[in-house]
Amino acid sequence: MTQQVGEWSQVSRKRGRIRHVPKPKPDVDESKENGLGIRPNPNPEFTVSDIQKHHDTARQEWQISDCWKTLKDLLATALSESNRPHITKAICFGPGPYDPSNGSFAARRTAHMQTAAFCAIVDFLESQCEHRIKRVVQEPMFTQVDKDFCVDLGFEVVDTPAAFPMVDEQTLVYGIHMELRTYYLALATLPTAFIGGGLDEWERVVDFDPSLKEFVGPIFTMDATYTKYPFPDMNFIFSSTTIYWRKGDGANKIPSSSKAFLPERSQASKQTSDIAEALEGLALSEQALQGRESELESSTPQEKPVEP
Repeated sequence: MTQQVGEWSQVSRKRGRIRHVPKPKPDVDESKENGLGIRPNPNPEFTVSDIQKHHDTARQEWQISDCWKTLKDLLATALSESNRPHITKAICFGPGPYDPSNGSFAARRTAHMQTAAFCAIVDFLESQCEHRIKRVVQEPMFTQVDKDFCVDLGFEVVDTPAAFPMVDEQTLVYGIHMELRTYYLALATLPTAFIGGGLDEWERVVDFDPSLKEFVGPIFTMDATYTKYPFPDMNFIFSSTTIYWRKGDGANKIPSSSKAFLPERSQASKQTSDIAEALEGLALSEQALQGRESELESSTPQEKPVEP
């Protein structure tokens, strides 16, 4: 049964639970929240146990998928090459919330599948080495319940922008379908391995918007000096994703024909100044989001019982 209360619809659920769902607003451009119309959920519905059940379903689907079978072969090939640097830390950037504010099943499934893939990759890497790999996740759209779930998975959960400076030369950086500027921040120090948008994809974006060229530098350097593998797709969840893996010692020199694409200023000095500015902007964005959440909480009507 559904009742209308002001700007909200009350949807009755099993066991007497009531969920407030915003009424459709065709005149509102939700894409301003983020690329999928999602913001931190002011009224999360799921418990950690609920999220774990959804994740178990996604993990089981991932483990028997052709995508994972192909990816395991690629990882084994990458690890078989001599003098590969050791990975001691793996950082998952922006997997997405597990209880999205727009209630999207597709967004929730994508978040779980990308998280399941990350965990499977790190599990596989650990099985091939003699040490544990630290797992870190950063997602500005997480609720506290999302964070608690990730802690149960074995992650260290950090708030934006704390994960960016954590990247070092022994890190696996994993970020599927992120914005170019976010990649730029995450790649201030080039990691051992990177899983995310490849150069081919970003060159098309830069052709459309040349102002973004300055942010392609880290990805361009990896494309020119790292070993590259195509990440297998799974129903567009990993579309346009590439694996870059640092080669052995002394094998990462940038070809002279490739240097013209890099920014004129030195990579290190440019990234240092840009990261300082971007981190300040991210901090301001987080303050704005917190203010928005407070406004939503104060404007949300009190729950009223729904008659059966």
